[in-house]
This record gives sequence, structure tokens and C-alpha cells, in this order.
Amino acid sequence: MTVEQFKSKRTLIFIAALIATFCAGFGYSWSILQSAIMQEHADWAPSAIAITYTLQVAVSCLGPIPLSPIITRLSVRGNMIVGGILYGIGIFACSFATSLPMFYIFYGVLSGAGVAFIYPQMMSYSVKVLADKGSLASGFMAAAYGSGAVIWAPVANTLIETKSLTTTFTILGIVFLIAIICMSFILADIPEGYVESFAAPEAKKEEAPKRTVEDKTRGQMIKTATCWIMLVGFSFALTSGMLAISQAKGIVANTGGSLAAQAALCVSVITLFNTLGRLFWGSVSTKTGIYNVMIILCVVAAVCMGALAVVPNGILVVVFLALAASCFGGFATLLTPMTADFFGYKNLTANFGFMYIAFAVAALIGPRLATSLVSVSEAGEYSYSSAYIVGAILSIVGAVCAVLLKNTYNKSK
Repeated sequence: MTVEQFKSKRTLIFIAALIATFCAGFGYSWSILQSAIMQEHADWAPSAIAITYTLQVAVSCLGPIPLSPIITRLSVRGNMIVGGILYGIGIFACSFATSLPMFYIFYGVLSGAGVAFIYPQMMSYSVKVLADKGSLASGFMAAAYGSGAVIWAPVANTLIETKSLTTTFTILGIVFLIAIICMSFILADIPEGYVESFAAPEAKKEEAPKRTVEDKTRGQMIKTATCWIMLVGFSFALTSGMLAISQAKGIVANTGGSLAAQAALCVSVITLFNTLGRLFWGSVSTKTGIYNVMIILCVVAAVCMGALAVVPNGILVVVFLALAASCFGGFATLLTPMTADFFGYKNLTANFGFMYIAFAVAALIGPRLATSLVSVSEAGEYSYSSAYIVGAILSIVGAVCAVLLKNTYNKSK
């Protein structure tokens, strides 16, 4: 495909990538599935069930590192097809799962590996497709991934209530498999010279002197203190939002009253705030700076967790969970530019792949905080106060790391 042909089809190509990414965002609906699994298998420990989601996030976040030799050899279409097959079959196979290890393998490992082939590639691919609007492209792609559960959560909940959990996995697995593979045939590799054709107009805007950044390889990056401060800071900062998103339905369902009956709708609202956070906080960061925004987000997340530990059951629970989810979305927009700020653009893909481990760490800590520290009263009421308090403390640690990163950045100017 020539440069001009690609330009004429780039909107359609971008939409196809957006749809595939939207499907891959189904993972954010996990709290709906977890509640259904807990009901069908009351003898399974909630903390053990939560590991399923932790595995999916861990594999999707860490997968691009060991899978890099395969990913780099495949075309963008090839990556999408492989990802679609793994993702769709992984979810479909859950309909046959009769034990936790089977859920771990099918939902955690297989579908997680599918996301590893889809999401990171679509993020970098979309920036090239809309080369003249790179930040807008990455923002939309991140929002599509984060907003997947806004639609999929109520769909999954309706299917579970009207059909069954098994049928839900069957239907959604087939839908995702077909949709992602169909979108893959619309994609095309970026033709040589395409990205460069947009360079001239952009170059005119870059007349002001820039801060010089030394490009570091992944090996050089991990030898710096800044790398580990970032990793710890983002891992802890993301934990509160991960707790809120992954356990949303269970938390809301235990608030009692009419609100509990609308738990699935509340999950969609909370997930929507995750998406809005990516757009809102990303916009704010362009005016106030990414380091100031990271500090603000950590403080807001700490306040939300602290408030959840003391507020009575009711709508305020949803409000603070939604705000925590918006912080999670905000952190997702900061990791890439911050990695580039400290370690350069030349090896950004590889370096970002390493820093993306923060999401896996948060996925390990967040859900297990809720399921391990939850207490049940004699009346059968659940309390997540201890988990919220720990989440608030971790957010404060994240804020300290953010201050250190800001000071390091300012000294390097």
C-alpha cells in the first residue's frame, strides 16, 4: 500500500484498531464475572478467585517482554489475529472451566496473552496511523481500552442473569474472536515514508529549545534510581484505582438497599470515570505538568480511600470509587511521557514495556487487598475499611515518589 493509499484509508484503519482495543477492554468488567463465580462456587475462597484477574493483568502487562521476538516478527495484522485467537478462545474456554486452575489458564493466561498482542501494539500503531495527531490518537486508544467495561459490564451482567455464566463466556468469547479477527483484515502495515510525510508541519512548531534527554536502553534504564522510584511510585499509586475497578460490583453489592440492586450499572459508571480520567487528567497535565498532576492524583486517591473507610453505605461509596477509578485512568496517561522525559524516545517502546510492570504489580496488590482484608460481621455485612486504609497509605507513598521524580526532573533542566 502506498503512502497516499494509506492516508485515504487511515480513518477506517484507526476505527478498526479502536474497535479491537475496545473489545480487549472487557477485562475491566471482571468484578461482574467474579461475583457470578463466587455465587456458583461458594466453596472457593474470594481471594483465590481474584487471582484470575491478577493473572490476566500480569500476563497482559508482562507478556510483551518475553513475547517481543514474536511480536516484532509479525505484521500488525498478524499480531491482531494471534491476539484475537488467544483472547477469544481464552474467554470461550472459561465456559468449560470447573476448577480455579482452569480459570487461571483460560482467563488469566490465554486471554491475558491475547491482550499482550493487541493493546500495546495498537497504542504504538495508532500514534503512527494518526502521525499528525499522535497525542489525540493515544488518548482515544487508551480511552477505548479503559471504557470497554462501560458496555461490556451491563452486557455480561444481563447475559448472566438471563442465561448463565457458562453461556456468557461462550457468547462473548465468540463475539470477541470474530470481531477482533474481522478488524485485523482492515489493518495494514505503515508504508515507508508515511510517518515522515507529517514531519515538516510538526517541525515548524518545535522552534523553541528543548531539554536534552540522553536516550537509554532498557539495560541502562534499570540501573538508575529514577527507574525504580518510578516503578514503586506508579505501582503503589495505581493500587487504589485497581482495587476500586476490580472489586466494584462486590463492594457496591454489599452497600445494601436499592443501590445494591443497581450494582452492574454502578460498575459501568465507575469504569466510565476510569475512561474520563484518561481524557481529563491528560488534558490537565498539558497545562500544569505531568509531575504536578501525579502528586495531585496520589493525594486525591488517598483521600478517596480514606473517605471510603469511614463513609456509611450509600451513594458516596460509588462517588469515591468513581473518583479513585478516574485517578487510575489519569496515571495511565502519565507513564509514557514520564518514561520519555527521563530515558528518551529512541528506546521508548522497550522502556515503556518494562515500566508497564507497574500495572501488573497494582493488579497483584489491589484485588488481594480487598479480598484478604475484608471482614464480615455476625449480621453478614462486609467491611473493606482495612483495605481502604492500606490503599490510602500506598497512595501517600506514591505521592512521595512523585515529589522525588519532580525534583529529579527539575534538577535535570
